[in-house]
Amino acid sequence: HPSGCPWRENAQPCAHLRLAHPRCSVAQPGRARLTEHTKAVMLLDVPQEWFALALVAAPLLVTLCFVRRIANRPDHAQAVNLFVYPIKSCAEVAVQSATATPRGFEGDRLFQCTDKHGKYCTPRDDDKARLFKVSPRYEGESLVLRAANMPELRLARDAIAARVQCEVLCAPKPLTLLDAGDEAAAWLEAATQIPGVRLTGLPRDSDRVVVENQDQGDAVPTSGAAPVSLADEAPFLLTSVESLADLNARLEARGKAAVDMQRFRPNIVVGGLLPWEEDTIKRLAIDGVEFHAWQRCGRCKMTTIDRQTLKHGPEPLATLSTFRERDHGQRNFGMHLVPAEGWAGAGRVSVGGRLEVLEYHEERRAEWLRLFRGQ
Repeated sequence: HPSGCPWRENAQPCAHLRLAHPRCSVAQPGRARLTEHTKAVMLLDVPQEWFALALVAAPLLVTLCFVRRIANRPDHAQAVNLFVYPIKSCAEVAVQSATATPRGFEGDRLFQCTDKHGKYCTPRDDDKARLFKVSPRYEGESLVLRAANMPELRLARDAIAARVQCEVLCAPKPLTLLDAGDEAAAWLEAATQIPGVRLTGLPRDSDRVVVENQDQGDAVPTSGAAPVSLADEAPFLLTSVESLADLNARLEARGKAAVDMQRFRPNIVVGGLLPWEEDTIKRLAIDGVEFHAWQRCGRCKMTTIDRQTLKHGPEPLATLSTFRERDHGQRNFGMHLVPAEGWAGAGRVSVGGRLEVLEYHEERRAEWLRLFRGQ
């Protein structure tokens, strides 16, 4: 330090840290050239032993912070939102409580829109994104359809015009569905601008069952067949508000806009877990209704559609790919649930219902600790 520097009297050369006051720009052997932009700090004499201590202490501090965060989380996790989707790929209905049946919430994904070739319609196709703007809901024994600039249409839930063979997404073979008739078809075609679209529904005696997703590699957790509605893979999908908050923090750090939970189309949204902690659960109960947490849900391009503009973009899949991608390109958000064996009939799940973890999946728990304990 040249004369005039207020740090000169106490400064000692150090082989470990070579930092100096911004007024000093003297280049000396063994030191970096310092400029006026250098931050004002004292040159510290740090013993080598301190670095060894830091190497030992750092992991302990990380673990302590992780344990403290677990200790400071809410007393229990609970359901904070529940959703039913009467028509697959159309708008959701938020409910305060729902009846859980072996194949899903009562009324969930019992209908789909089918094109003139007998294939399912999905907003994954750009020309079918208007399905999101169809708002169905149940009123008594009626299915009521609403959309902007369209008259309301009220249909009997059990209306049957014909039995037809249809392709259903993720079903290994075509299924027999019930066509709801020409009036429903004309209304849907006007609302969605999908030529020849038909409304088709699942018969009460449907024998569709859950099948293993080879890309995820998790066996169906029941010894017998597990029934399912027209949902892609499982009767229920659970997500957490904490995981969405973590994903949005990562999006914002990359200069991207946050996304809402609508993008992921869950049935049950829970709060009170740590980010991604839902991965670790093997069995759980909500309001006493028991479920297997079967497999993580691999996300597709449907999550990239802005529900207001109906425009596709790269997010959130691009960001999920940076930290949630597994083998076979599965970018996961949420857990598929299957009702536990031995549970007969129906149970009621309500917003505010307590989530109890009955058993952890040790392999997934170890992976979660390895990946996220430092957050």
